[in-house]
Amino acid sequence: MALQLLEHPGISLASGVGLDLPHQAARARAMWLAGRQQRPPLLLVVLLWARHCPDVVQSLELYLDALFADFRCTPQGWSETQAARQVLAALNLQLFRRQQSGQDVAELHAGVLLIQGDELQFLQAGSVGLARAEEGALHILTGREGQALGTQAELALIQHSLLPSRGEHLLLAPQPLLDVSELRTLCSQVDTPLGELVQPLLQAPGAAVLLRVGEHRCHTPALPSPLRSALTPTASGQLIDGWTLLRECAYGPPGRMFVGRDEAGCEAVLWFSEVDADEAFWQREWALRRSPQKALPQVLSPRQTRSHAYLVLGKPPRGMRNLFDWVAAYGAPDTPTLMGIMTQLIAAVRSLQRRGMQGLWLSPRQILLGDDGRVLLLPGAVAILPGVARQPLPEQAVPLAPELRSGRALDGRADQFALAALLYWLMCGQWPEAARSDVGPGHCYVPLATFAVHVPQGWDGVLARALAPQPQARFEALSEFQLALQQPLQARRSQALLRAPMRPARLAALGLVTLPLLLGLLLSLGG
Repeated sequence: MALQLLEHPGISLASGVGLDLPHQAARARAMWLAGRQQRPPLLLVVLLWARHCPDVVQSLELYLDALFADFRCTPQGWSETQAARQVLAALNLQLFRRQQSGQDVAELHAGVLLIQGDELQFLQAGSVGLARAEEGALHILTGREGQALGTQAELALIQHSLLPSRGEHLLLAPQPLLDVSELRTLCSQVDTPLGELVQPLLQAPGAAVLLRVGEHRCHTPALPSPLRSALTPTASGQLIDGWTLLRECAYGPPGRMFVGRDEAGCEAVLWFSEVDADEAFWQREWALRRSPQKALPQVLSPRQTRSHAYLVLGKPPRGMRNLFDWVAAYGAPDTPTLMGIMTQLIAAVRSLQRRGMQGLWLSPRQILLGDDGRVLLLPGAVAILPGVARQPLPEQAVPLAPELRSGRALDGRADQFALAALLYWLMCGQWPEAARSDVGPGHCYVPLATFAVHVPQGWDGVLARALAPQPQARFEALSEFQLALQQPLQARRSQALLRAPMRPARLAALGLVTLPLLLGLLLSLGG
């Protein structure tokens, strides 16, 4: 059985694989990476253990490829530990979504070690443990059953901050392997080669990573992550990082979204950036990755590290069209469809706002609608992202709130304005004056009734408020805007329900009135 060996003055490592069982195996990988913000180089160690998984070895290798590729594509403003947590959270959410859609998902457990300078962080998700052996003392950070990745939308993670000392041994392995192994030998054999110490552990199922802490930290600096440049031009037939571009998508920015197929035959949507990948690019990607909303695209983890600036997204369900094409095919949506669209969009926008994104450009070409009413928002240009300066938006972008065009301070009410403008456009086919790029001073709200379209009672007033030029005149929050749209519809339904039970009562009352009259008429005729 092959061993991976890393020898450095500060820390040495040996890892290997034990027995593989049907549908159960473990794999580990270690790599030196450049530190961020002038911090020391990082040794990143990941061990994955899977159960109930067909093609288990291949699946584990794919997961490891994706985890290391994703780690290199996290925002540089994050710490190494934060980056590792977010990468695990993204994998957890991917597995959870698959499980929710009815797919068979492996029971996957993970343990991650981050060794940097004198510090060590251990991230524990599920039943992977860490044994620490030093000067006759043995301490085990036990893995926990029931916390495998993908069992819930939020990542169940335990983080341990450790300060290892010289001569200490650290053993990372699936918890069942730790339970059956004789670990006391690690407490005394300080000078024994690591390969000899780890070999007996590999007689059982699983995998193990054994580290020995050295006298000082002296590492060769690792190379920093390369710049991911924008790819221009893009066209069908191109081959990028193992993806073959099949065809351009009929949605999203023209010429920037393609359906691609990887070497394994899997298809996805590749969204190519028009500029080089900077901190804003990565912050936007990871805001999408962290959102569990179904109305937002699922960002996939490519196996290869990306050489250019692009996102890999799950393909939208068959039959979804962008709003321009949907309206051209079916006309203006009816009121229930409109309310369904707005409810899903508001949920998606609120999810992005909670992750630091505000001032979205809600282009109808980047909003998809299916025949079943499902909505998918592909958020592109955005003014505010966490950790970066305010981003410019295209001058001709419609709809945009006036404060976005003028460069004034903005908050979540700018997105309320954009959603209201989109609803206005869906109902009458025209953008409200305040949302246009050529708007001038003195404009006013034009009621929807002007366009001879059906307008639910009260909606003109709601839209007039949400489209107010001054943010302070709008609704305080998106939830208030949504409630204002729903209330007239609920009131009308309540009135209809109240009227229905009154009909039998009215008939009975009418009978009580008319029966004496009929009896009197009969008696008079008989007389």
